[in-house]
Amino acid sequence: MRCSFWYTAVFSGMIRVAIAPATTAGATRRRAGWTPPGQEDTTAIVWETRLLRALRHWTTARATDAAMFAAPRISTRALCDVGRLLASAGRHAPVVAGIVAANMRALRVYSPSVHRAHFDRLGEHFAGALHALRCVEGHGRAERRREFAELATRRVDIDPSVSRLQAALERRPGAIVTGPHITNYLVNLARLNQVVPLTVYLRHSKDARRRNAKQRWYEASGVDWISEPAQAGGLLGRLKHMASALAEGRVLFITPDLPQKRDSGTPVRFFNREIYLPAGATVLAARTGAPLFMLTATTDGPRQRLNLEGPYALEIGEPARGSRRAAAQRAIQWFATRFEEFIRREAPLWYLWGDKRWTRVLRGDPRYVRTPARPTPAAGAARGVANATGTG
Repeated sequence: MRCSFWYTAVFSGMIRVAIAPATTAGATRRRAGWTPPGQEDTTAIVWETRLLRALRHWTTARATDAAMFAAPRISTRALCDVGRLLASAGRHAPVVAGIVAANMRALRVYSPSVHRAHFDRLGEHFAGALHALRCVEGHGRAERRREFAELATRRVDIDPSVSRLQAALERRPGAIVTGPHITNYLVNLARLNQVVPLTVYLRHSKDARRRNAKQRWYEASGVDWISEPAQAGGLLGRLKHMASALAEGRVLFITPDLPQKRDSGTPVRFFNREIYLPAGATVLAARTGAPLFMLTATTDGPRQRLNLEGPYALEIGEPARGSRRAAAQRAIQWFATRFEEFIRREAPLWYLWGDKRWTRVLRGDPRYVRTPARPTPAAGAARGVANATGTG
């Protein structure tokens, strides 16, 4: 039984890596509004898209079930083997490997070594997630959590720049840390949490499996979290929940590297494109006065080093309302600029190379991107708050 579930977890994970972005390859261009000239939508294409999406959702659910069941029952060494197997499967899966390579080429950071290194980092990421799930159920949970904390310490270094966040917290309670999705972020956050206690704001998900898995991950890592209620109360409701956490002196971690459509995101310049990012973190900083930081990472062999930039100075003048919007716009552009520098420097570490929304951006979907970029208007800063709750 134990071996059968181990193989189930591996097999499900391989399928998930291979087909998860499958709807992106063709369906992105087939969606209403931007079918390429000469390629009209047909009933067959629509049904193909729906079938692939349903297959992806079903496979993801089965992989999640298998991982949550098997992780507490297999050894640490076997978890590392699973990670390496998934990395190899991803590199050799035509769909996902092709999408990742095409997206890297779009930003001119592709090379065979970068491509391979990214999948190696993904394998470490999946192994880290299974390590976290292993700590939640079964006998010896306390010992497993101690092992997970030691794993984070062995694999992740803390740069002295993190002391700036500690100094800011001594001056006033509460801070906001933004950052891109960095591979192995569960282990990374567990390591940073050992130095500065973190709180992650989890966006509400209709998928109960997904909610449960995320809560298990953060419970195992020791990172605190706030679960967004099913009825968050719209834009102001989300800001209110996050502002309350800041008022309690928490350090909120938010990931704004999730592209939005034009009508729901804030325009920023990114690799000579105008894209649209959620500005909720910067709007929150402008409204509350909380110091704003950005987390990135570098590599040193198999280890990662976490670096912190900031605090970013939001200059708010008069009138306060309009000035806050402009300050939030400047701050999200600051994030986008540092984010671009991170990708140029450490491309393999970015987790979202195969993400379907980023694939739409990098393929030029006009709903998500304008090329070339135009000057970004400050008036757009208040948009994009709805999707600004980060890591969830």
